[in-house]
Amino acid sequence: MPATVQDVAVRLGRPIEAAERPRVEAFIADVDALIRDYCGSRYNADAPGIRAVLCSEVIRWLAVQPGIVRERTGDLEVEFGSAASAQQLSPAAKSGLRRYRPAMRSLSLVRDGRASLH
Repeated sequence: MPATVQDVAVRLGRPIEAAERPRVEAFIADVDALIRDYCGSRYNADAPGIRAVLCSEVIRWLAVQPGIVRERTGDLEVEFGSAASAQQLSPAAKSGLRRYRPAMRSLSLVRDGRASLH
């Protein structure tokens, strides 16, 4: 695992309580799986950039309250939905992981005019 509960706690700025620990561990495993899928063959668990993105996504997920679709601070506006949105990598996380993704390549296909099809 590229990150630990302690890594998340240090970045969060507070200790993770015992009751919260299983949720944080599950989020670490889930985010790690999403990052592995997103990065493909260039995934490197030891890369500091991957650890940073993983921890920031776990902290973001911890801040989301289930069922809340939108929240606004000025004049306190909260909008509830029927279900929480699916947990996925944020656009900022995808941007941070871009260097760990395989590069897109193109392949030029040229047909030899002398070749015949059978």
